[in-house]
Amino acid sequence: MRGHIFQRSEGSWTIVLDIGRKVNPATGKLKRIQKWKTVRGTKKEAQAELTNMLHNLSRGQVISPSRMTLGEWLEEWLKSAIQPHKRLRTYETYRSVIERHLKPVLGQYRLCDLRASHLQAYYQSEKVAPATLQQHHTILHSALKAATMQDLIPRNAASLVIGKPRRRDGHENILQNCWEPEEARKFLDTAKAHSTHAAALYSLALDSGARKAELCGLKWSEVDIERRSISIVRQLVKVREEPLFGPPKNGKSRTVQLDEKTIEVLRKQKAAQAAQKLLLGTSYRDHGLVFSRDFGQPLTLNNIGQREFARLIKASGVKPITFHGLRHTCATLALKEGVPVKVVSERLGHKRIEITLNVYAHALPSMQQEAAAKLGRLLHG
Repeated sequence: MRGHIFQRSEGSWTIVLDIGRKVNPATGKLKRIQKWKTVRGTKKEAQAELTNMLHNLSRGQVISPSRMTLGEWLEEWLKSAIQPHKRLRTYETYRSVIERHLKPVLGQYRLCDLRASHLQAYYQSEKVAPATLQQHHTILHSALKAATMQDLIPRNAASLVIGKPRRRDGHENILQNCWEPEEARKFLDTAKAHSTHAAALYSLALDSGARKAELCGLKWSEVDIERRSISIVRQLVKVREEPLFGPPKNGKSRTVQLDEKTIEVLRKQKAAQAAQKLLLGTSYRDHGLVFSRDFGQPLTLNNIGQREFARLIKASGVKPITFHGLRHTCATLALKEGVPVKVVSERLGHKRIEITLNVYAHALPSMQQEAAAKLGRLLHG
């Protein structure tokens, strides 16, 4: 039962309706939310009014006495449900989306007043990529689902949106976002002529297939020059005075073997960095990073691929791709050269080999053709 009545005086009854619970920001515990109403008449009439209020509650027509807005709830949800239980990278991403996008547009709505039409209008007005918009919808849906589970609202408005954002597969566009071997070589030649730092960064990106944040979080302690390998054990989460690091995307470390030429440009990068440390002295903030800005601070994640990378692409005259396209190039070229899918999957740090097969299915037909040709030579001479 979600409500009860009690008699206050002769002919006067108080109805107490349980609306739900909300998180107390000070204690982190749930507290009950109730709506009280006094009616005059008989007990039977009071019971009839309680029944009517319960019916309205089930239809979403009872307004909670709490004036909590969507923005306030998103803050509480982040602190109580996301920060303690999700990876640091996930928490930072959610917080950024909430602060930069959701709260400025939707945050002023009271939870009890939020409608699917408000969300629909938001999805139509936001000028972001479909995958990004789908991420916004996922965050809203999860937060509102948590609110319904705590009985703060009767229904999840995000589940009622017609034509809700959906993430396009996007895998069909990978071929447009990676280079052929001659393009990759041409780009690396330009990068090597530009600077030691660029030569090392882009050579390692194409050789290892590491993610952008993993490259930014790589330290010299994880580079084994003698064994020609790197260990990917962290990623950069946020750039600040003391950089914030977290585990790799799937939470699992991996070791990646490198080509001798990549090791050579890493040697040059280490020597150049050592010379820079001597020159700057105490002004250099040494975080042990392989790739850093002038005074040792981590590279800014959002600027990689928008400034230097774009200029190098233009200078080399190759097809424009995103920084993540370097990872796609690494995987596609390796598969086309006959490297086993399992090995490619391990280098990329995919949680399951099925992910690699799904994402890079475009490279598999050529592998099938090559396999058929090799078998034909064995069988028919």
